[in-house]
Amino acid sequence: MSIVLMADDDVDDCMLAKEAFGEAAGNDNLHCVEDGIKLMDHLLNTSRLPSLILLDLNMPRKDGRQALREIKSIRSLQHIPIVIFTTSQDEKDIVFSREMGADSFITKPARFQEWVDIMKMLIQKHFQRNGGAGIRPDSQLILFYWGTGV
Repeated sequence: MSIVLMADDDVDDCMLAKEAFGEAAGNDNLHCVEDGIKLMDHLLNTSRLPSLILLDLNMPRKDGRQALREIKSIRSLQHIPIVIFTTSQDEKDIVFSREMGADSFITKPARFQEWVDIMKMLIQKHFQRNGGAGIRPDSQLILFYWGTGV
C-alpha cells in the first residue's frame, strides 16, 4: 500500500488534498505534517517511508526549500519522489526545485475538481507507471515535470 506524505502548514489545503486524494484513489493514504521539521522527524523515525512527498515551499520553522535540500542530502531518502505543491509561481522557486532534485512543480489549484485531477495524475504518474492523466484545458495551473538527470 502506497502512502503519500504532504508537508503543508495550511490546514485547509491538507483537508482539500486528503479529500481529493480519497476521491481519486479510493483510499485515505495521504497523511499531512505541518512543517519541514515534522516532515524530517517523520522520515527519519518511521519504519515505512512514503512512496511520494507533496511539499509546500512556504512553511514556518523549516520551509520546503530547506526540507528538500535536507531530504536530497540523505542517501536513504533520496529515492522518494518529491512533488513541490505550492502557491508560488516564482521562476526562482521552479528553478531551485528542479536543481535540488524535485520530480515536479505544481501550483495549488483554486477549484476542488482541479485538486482531484491533480491527484489522479499523480497517482497515475507515480503509482500506476503509465503516464499522467492530464489536466483539464481550463485549469489555471503551473505544472512542470522534468526527468531526473536532465
